[in-house]
Amino acid sequence: MRGYLVDTNIVLRLLTEDDPVQTPAVKEFFVQLVSRKERGYLTTVVVLELVWTLESYFGLPRDEVAADLSLLINTPGLDIENNSAVEAALEYYSSTKADFADCYNAAYAAAHGNGTVLSCDHHFDRLDGVKRIEP
Repeated sequence: MRGYLVDTNIVLRLLTEDDPVQTPAVKEFFVQLVSRKERGYLTTVVVLELVWTLESYFGLPRDEVAADLSLLINTPGLDIENNSAVEAALEYYSSTKADFADCYNAAYAAAHGNGTVLSCDHHFDRLDGVKRIEP
C-alpha cells in the first residue's frame, strides 16, 4: 500500500461534515484521492471504529452506515486492508442484525479458514457460509 493511512476522524469529517473548519480540507483530500493525485488506505481497525462511531455516537441508522461504507470501500485511490473480507462483511451487515465486528470476523473466517467460528454469540448462526461452534 502506498499513500497516507487515513484515520477514522478524517472519514468522519467527510461523512458527517461535523467540523466546519476541517471538513473542507478533508473533502479536498478525497477529491485528490478520486482523481488519483493522492493515495490513501484504511486499516480494518479504522473501518470497525468508523462503523461503531457512526452508529453509536452519531446515531445513524444501519442502512445509512452501510451505504456510507459501500461508497467508502469503492473510493478510487483508497485501499482497504483485507478489502474482500470488508466487502463480505458489508454484505452480512446489510442483510442481518449482527454487528459489523461479528460480520467482519465471519467474513474473515470464511476467507482465511474453514468458516468455523468458536463463539457463544448466536448472531453467527444467521450468517451464510459460517458455522458457529461453542467451546
